Amino acid sequence: MNLKTIFAVCTFFLGLSSSPAFAQQPHGHEHGKPADFKMPTTFKDGVNEIRMRLHEIDELITTKKLEDVHGQAEVIQKVGNIVGQLALKADSGVPREAVKEVNKAGRELANMFDAIDKAGDSADAAGTRKLHSEMVRLSDVLYKYSPKDFACPMKCEGEKTYPTAQKCPVCGMALQDVNAHQDHSAKHGGTFFMAQDQKHHLEGTISDKREFRVYFYDEFTKPIAAKKFTAQGTTWTRDKDAEKPLRLRPASENAFLSGQVDSSIEFPIRIKMFIDFKDGQEPQVFDFDFDEPSKSSNDDKAARVHESMSGHDLN
Repeated sequence: MNLKTIFAVCTFFLGLSSSPAFAQQPHGHEHGKPADFKMPTTFKDGVNEIRMRLHEIDELITTKKLEDVHGQAEVIQKVGNIVGQLALKADSGVPREAVKEVNKAGRELANMFDAIDKAGDSADAAGTRKLHSEMVRLSDVLYKYSPKDFACPMKCEGEKTYPTAQKCPVCGMALQDVNAHQDHSAKHGGTFFMAQDQKHHLEGTISDKREFRVYFYDEFTKPIAAKKFTAQGTTWTRDKDAEKPLRLRPASENAFLSGQVDSSIEFPIRIKMFIDFKDGQEPQVFDFDFDEPSKSSNDDKAARVHESMSGHDLN
């Protein structure tokens, strides 16, 4: 092989290594296109940006597009690092005594970037879901102090909003928080999902006695009667030493579906459920991963709390 040929071969491979198809991120793997966003200048916009990105991550987990979690998590990291500064502004609405709490939650959100990025790159759906749930919890701290916008659900006045919850001056309906559809926080200490149709949300919990429950919500996280749906699936230990079927039935008060995990299944427990929303579509699949019983135990009090929420008729 002459020098001219050697030079041509080297040039070819150098060209490949610098092409987009072969380009790698600093830590050795390729990510999707970075998420476009404009750095917020107010606390309210910063919190809404974080919640919107968490909403997007939820959808990516549900649709199994974990490689795209990186871009959304990167935005959360950037905004989380400055949200404490935004809280110091006079128009932020954050009480001075709460700024430290806000700053801490924002920094913790930012610091979770590496963990959720790694979980997404590893195609670890359960791990990504668990980290996402913790990030939602931290975002709830921020949202607690963020100014809200309320609008009529019937759009009587178009896109007009109000700073407080009141009744629509046109139709009399209660105004709703315009960002309520981004609320993915667990209500009973379990694992919260957004369904692929983006119209339903659900939460799965498990007690120390292995009672598994699924609570249902609409797009504004208002409770929906569980009797409208059916669910069945499989449960097993993480190493799959044991595997048993699991069928859920409506509880007497219709607040949730319930099923008893076989006593041979020990924690950590994995559950794969096929849930039929009775919408003419195929049942949707949801994977639950429990290292231990849910923080809020499955008891009558939890059911009463769910029933007492202002939402759809549970009867």
